[in-house]
Amino acid sequence: MSEYSIGIEDHYAWANLVSVTTSGANDILLDRRRVDLLDPQLTASPYHHETLKMPLSAAERLVRDVQASANQHALSALSSLIRELAPAKCRGIAIRVPPLPQLPATVAEVHTSTWITNRADGMIYHQALTQAAAQLNLKVFYFEKDKVLELAAQARGKTARELAGQLKAFRTTLGPPWRKGHIVACAGAILAHVSAVPLKRKKPRETGPHVAT
Repeated sequence: MSEYSIGIEDHYAWANLVSVTTSGANDILLDRRRVDLLDPQLTASPYHHETLKMPLSAAERLVRDVQASANQHALSALSSLIRELAPAKCRGIAIRVPPLPQLPATVAEVHTSTWITNRADGMIYHQALTQAAAQLNLKVFYFEKDKVLELAAQARGKTARELAGQLKAFRTTLGPPWRKGHIVACAGAILAHVSAVPLKRKKPRETGPHVAT
């Protein structure tokens, strides 16, 4: 095993990381871990809760603090994982298409739209992870959660049912927790890992995997 890819299931203030490599017809899970993405004293969803009733200056400070903490934790988590799996080389990360095309520059802009407000907190952690990957010179592959299993199966010359069965079987080997989100992240890592030709970045919400260059 000389190279692997990391699949990510991101949440508010935490994420699951699954590291995957392939050997012939086998898909091999090297590591599974949950990582925290926020200092415990900070709020996990500032846009959707606390900042709604705060003066704008205080709201901006809170969001900056949350973003700084998320950025630090994401970089530390990926760096630690890469160190622990060395000398194997990480090829890149695979993560869902971002919840927003970009995070608005101010809290006031976020609050102009309920649709944006409902997604902005998730974007903090998603952005922290992708920026950490960029700092570590890792490629970032984006996938659509409802399509990634089928695409990964096609890339591996299997049916979606066959690949899903193999990935579900990791629960038997590793024990819980091993939920649907782990399987989706694992499929994303497999798809990223076996993609022979880097793909150009597409706009968020378009179909299929793509890589940020």
